[in-house]
Amino acid sequence: MFSSLSLLNEYESEEELIENVHPENTSPRLPLPNSFKLVSQEEVKDDPKKHEGRIRSYPHQRGNWNSLIYVPCMRNLVNKSYFAPYLFKHKNRKNGPFDLLRDQIIDLCQPKIEMKKIEEPHISLTRTFILLYHWIDDFVAAVKKSLGIMLRYDVQFDGLKIYCNEERNRTFLAMSVGFGKMEITKSVQLLDKCLSEYKLHPFYNEASFHMSFLWCLGDKKKELEELLPEMNKVFEANLNDSFDVTIPVTRYICKIGNKMYNINLK
Repeated sequence: MFSSLSLLNEYESEEELIENVHPENTSPRLPLPNSFKLVSQEEVKDDPKKHEGRIRSYPHQRGNWNSLIYVPCMRNLVNKSYFAPYLFKHKNRKNGPFDLLRDQIIDLCQPKIEMKKIEEPHISLTRTFILLYHWIDDFVAAVKKSLGIMLRYDVQFDGLKIYCNEERNRTFLAMSVGFGKMEITKSVQLLDKCLSEYKLHPFYNEASFHMSFLWCLGDKKKELEELLPEMNKVFEANLNDSFDVTIPVTRYICKIGNKMYNINLK
């Protein structure tokens, strides 16, 4: 006759035996290689030296995608048929009179301030925001549906203004939007509703719509504002038959990471 203690010991021994027996035709899982562990745990560090001294507004995190919705401007600024004679004469300026304007302003600011060209000038319709990967498809679909009522329109720039980013580590020279504000404002309102569904920040309350085309490191707003009257003279001197600051807006771009989504207007 077994005692209670011996029965308990026998039960525990059988349980241990069952746990240590692997079913037939199966093998224990192999440990994850160290290289994979490093990939999943490694923190991505940005080197400002690789980006002309620029610093990210948001730290890089896996699964988070920096995003922005904007009006693309460069193609419409430089794809003018009447640029052909100018481009033939000034082959080093691939973007026509727009490059001439930028070069003249860069020369005006030197040597005190080193201004650099923005490769793809645009008019922002949102702040930079973060999307999680699994939000992307639904978010893009919602944006396209919301902006589906927008008709094509024209934008005209009416002067130069100075802007500094929220971190105060970059300063921009921009053309301010004159004609076309009503359509841009309507677009921003529609986009703000989409952003609110994902608890993302809306656009600025007192929005000043503009297209930045030159930038420099640091907060140089005061120094550039001292030069603003001279820069506006350069801007006005370039307004002629070969440099039109009215552009047609036929689409928006939703940029998520390195991927571009076209949002065509009616």
